[in-house]
Amino acid sequence: MKNTLPMLTLIATLMVSWHANAEVQTQSEQHFSVKIESVINAPVDKVYRQFLNVGEWWDSSHTWFGDASKMYIESKAGGCFCEVDGDQQALHMTVTQVNPNKNVQMSGGLGPLQSMGLYGHMSWSFDNTEKGFTKLTLTYIARGFAGEDVKDIANAVDGVLSEQVSHLNSQFN
Repeated sequence: MKNTLPMLTLIATLMVSWHANAEVQTQSEQHFSVKIESVINAPVDKVYRQFLNVGEWWDSSHTWFGDASKMYIESKAGGCFCEVDGDQQALHMTVTQVNPNKNVQMSGGLGPLQSMGLYGHMSWSFDNTEKGFTKLTLTYIARGFAGEDVKDIANAVDGVLSEQVSHLNSQFN
């Protein structure tokens, strides 16, 4: 996991040009928050259903075992945002609240953040626009002792999450 941060930083740097709707909102030595907004050309119920099918749109390069189709989200309190590939298993986050077609909240550390001692809260909100599209808002707040430069971590996480939102959005283009 030690070499993961430079790779995440590189990915974030390469993606800066296309995720203008994403931003690292706050950061300190022990926390950061990111917010990503996207308007998706589909009604909320369709976007929400596709969101729950995370294995169809998450990028396999951002999984523990290299195959996003092995990922799933259980849409219930205490549910799992998990990845299972045979005997290999990873709990990415725990679902803490579900309001169907409106909001899903999760807690935990994504990817290498788990081994860094960073813990977070993630919220995916789905709102109707006047044109019948979906405004998706993703927020992620992480806290803990990083032992690394949090600015680099925050930018990397922002980039990776922006990429995932872009993949979800592309399911409707």
